[in-house]
Amino acid sequence: MTQDIQNSIIKKLIRLYSAQAQVRNKKDHLSQSNDLQNLNELPSLRQLEALSLINANTQCGITQLSSMLSISKPAVSRLVNKLENNQLITITFGQDKRQKIVQLTPQGKLLAEQHDRLHTEAVKKYLNILDNFDTSELLAIEKFIDALNQNLDD
Repeated sequence: MTQDIQNSIIKKLIRLYSAQAQVRNKKDHLSQSNDLQNLNELPSLRQLEALSLINANTQCGITQLSSMLSISKPAVSRLVNKLENNQLITITFGQDKRQKIVQLTPQGKLLAEQHDRLHTEAVKKYLNILDNFDTSELLAIEKFIDALNQNLDD
């Protein structure tokens, strides 16, 4: 019986990951906007997350962005260069010329707001699903997700 349940969970997880990948790859909600037609390429999920963080932190610097995204400064610099090339951000220098301040262009702000709206909708859907479980079931789900994430980190 346990083996059957485990096999069923694995099949459902594979189907879930496949569905997630399709949603992430489509990005239809972004490509259909007339305001975003002049992008060289559609931004990645990491770039959208960065735009959202910049939108929420108007005096955002490279170091701060690196910390908020939990990625290295060189990785943030590459990400910022791509966003700047797509004209989604501008970079200015602080009082100390070594400090770079990242700000959104109008197009970047539009994209950040679309991302935030979609993120909020997704969280609401997840909460509606989780409302169907009692505390012990939620703890089991959390334990499984923690184990899954730990396995992915290894």
